[in-house]
Amino acid sequence: MSETADAVYTPEHAPVLVAVMNNRSDFERARDQGWYRIPLKRAPRRIAAEYLAFYQTGAFGDEGCAVNYFAPVRRFQVLSRGELLPDQPDHPRAADLYYRIEIGPLQRLEEPVTSPRLRRVTFIPTTLGRLLAAREVNDLWQRDDVQERLWAALREAGLLAEYRYQLGEPPNETLIDFALFCRDGRIAVLCETTPDPDPDLRERRPADYELVAGGWQVMQLGEREINENMAACVDRVAALVRQLGGQAATAD
Repeated sequence: MSETADAVYTPEHAPVLVAVMNNRSDFERARDQGWYRIPLKRAPRRIAAEYLAFYQTGAFGDEGCAVNYFAPVRRFQVLSRGELLPDQPDHPRAADLYYRIEIGPLQRLEEPVTSPRLRRVTFIPTTLGRLLAAREVNDLWQRDDVQERLWAALREAGLLAEYRYQLGEPPNETLIDFALFCRDGRIAVLCETTPDPDPDLRERRPADYELVAGGWQVMQLGEREINENMAACVDRVAALVRQLGGQAATAD
């Protein structure tokens, strides 16, 4: 028998799914009617969560480009768009299937979780503890130990990296482990870890040739390299940042 007890489950570990809220009609339904919809063809593979949080896009003005609200999840259903929105029977996607997620009252975060670079955001699986402690979107992601330490080391060195940076639109989006934007180019840092902490997300990593063709400088960092010589890894990234003119204030 193992001498190590299983981790005790607390609300801090409750799973949260951060979803995109890109129009006021959906927000009003969530606030006033207690439900939110996600198209099945664009939904993440793992949708079950105890809480739903909302990343509001720039359409929301002062509240835009941030996570401001979350709510407990009550129930999941699968319905057609026509069933969800019967007042729009002639919509071209009326037959498409959606998850209808029933939620409790919206709760406002004490501090919004912002997106400093105004990055494109899709679904982010996280925990209630991370959501309540986060100050920016990058803080929401659950990283394995190796990537967590690399992330912390890059930040300590003053390097601004976007974690799991999305290219393209769902369901065909790809994700870069760490993206750094410089005045004269862009860097994609890809980490190889064994076993992979999230195979579903790893399937969406772009191929090196795709990144190079898109104008990215690609840097591969292995688990052993990061574990045994973190300083050298950070120095490599910093050297490439300097070579590309230092970090830019905003993304392309």
